[in-house]
Amino acid sequence: MWDAGAAIFWPVLSVTLRLARVSFKAALELFSFYQSEKIPMRRFLLGVALLLVAALPASADTVLIAPSEPMTPGAVINVQIMITNPSEDVVEVSILDTVSYSLTSKDASVEGTLRLITVAEAGAKTLNPGSFTRHAYEFEVPGQWSGTGRLALNLPSRPTTLVEIAAPSIQFADLSASTIERRSDDDSVVDAIVTAVDDVYEPDDEGPFGIHEPMYFVYGLNPDEIKFQISFKYRLFHNIKDSSPLRWLQNLNVGYTQLSFWDFDSASKPFRDSSYKPEVFYDIGDPSDPDGLLLPGLGLRHVRLGMLHESNGRDGAASRSLNYAYVQPEFVYDLDRPAEGCRDCEWWELSVRPKAWTYVGSNSDNPTIGDFRGHAEVAVRLMERNSRQQSGLGLMASLRKGDAQDKATLQIDATTPFPFVQKLFTPNLHAQFISGYSESLLGFNQKDTRFRVGLGTRW
Repeated sequence: MWDAGAAIFWPVLSVTLRLARVSFKAALELFSFYQSEKIPMRRFLLGVALLLVAALPASADTVLIAPSEPMTPGAVINVQIMITNPSEDVVEVSILDTVSYSLTSKDASVEGTLRLITVAEAGAKTLNPGSFTRHAYEFEVPGQWSGTGRLALNLPSRPTTLVEIAAPSIQFADLSASTIERRSDDDSVVDAIVTAVDDVYEPDDEGPFGIHEPMYFVYGLNPDEIKFQISFKYRLFHNIKDSSPLRWLQNLNVGYTQLSFWDFDSASKPFRDSSYKPEVFYDIGDPSDPDGLLLPGLGLRHVRLGMLHESNGRDGAASRSLNYAYVQPEFVYDLDRPAEGCRDCEWWELSVRPKAWTYVGSNSDNPTIGDFRGHAEVAVRLMERNSRQQSGLGLMASLRKGDAQDKATLQIDATTPFPFVQKLFTPNLHAQFISGYSESLLGFNQKDTRFRVGLGTRW
């Protein structure tokens, strides 16, 4: 090994000494020329610099290109090494199959190796003046790293770029008993939880989201105004077996309803008033099951118990808010329903939904609202059904009686699918008539009579 090193060392040293002697001799001759010609020092130094630049051998530039988006720790990504020839001469470059790198920040440092993806590209390559070559390398992002780092290649030109590495994400385990490894006593607690979940879990095609109250977007004249209502409910517990003692949890819901009045008479088209109604409620029985009845003799399908907050989100004299607890049973009766197994059969479904409530807490924003809204209402709905579980024409009338003697409100809604296009166009044609009080929370003590028409969801 010493002989091989000496064989390389002495020729290199000899060439270096010769170059140094030639360079020293050339420097003496240049200095003598400077003195004999009496050239100004600034002009002389500029000439020397130009000669040195011209004497430099032609070389290539190396650029490291990395993705600009944050990298995932532990991922393998592609980075590009681009070699350019900015000179006017032909240069020879070497494409390496591996390139070592260092990744540093103010707090940490790590080293690694980039690997050429297409190994066949490795080797010597000739670059013409003004040309370039670009090659892709694999970069395995360090697993225990996050933030901004300086990625530098261990090459003579030391090409460098900044990279952004995202914080490691939390990995959630698959909650099934077959995927949990028992490594310590703590795992027995996890196993018990997983076993308990598996004991009550049963897949259900029906999702937890659903429509709560009827949704519509209707327009009326005198004044020009759009009234719309959106309403959703969400089951807090889902996919529980019928045989589980926890089945009762599946009927616990939260809901949200918003009723808005959009004033088209005014130049700026403001919202005249809006009511925001979050609530929590529990269903005794299943309102989504058309054949499920709690008391078949009475036609009782379900009973809903709930707590609701309603406010218009305003302050000062325009502020309105209230809270109330309610109970609402639903009675369902099929009129002329054919026998089971009939295909393409139609019948009418009649449902009656009385609702009673009591106000909870202070009604200081609207102390007389009970006189106009009362404590009870009843809604009667007649719906065309068929054996394909589709709905047709629907009529619903609701009557609410205020505590004051002459303060009552009647609302009638009618809905029907659009003829011929109902398979493609989901909304129904929706018409609404209302006469009475408390249509809006802001004007609960004002009597209005309105007719509006527009679009609505199917009941």
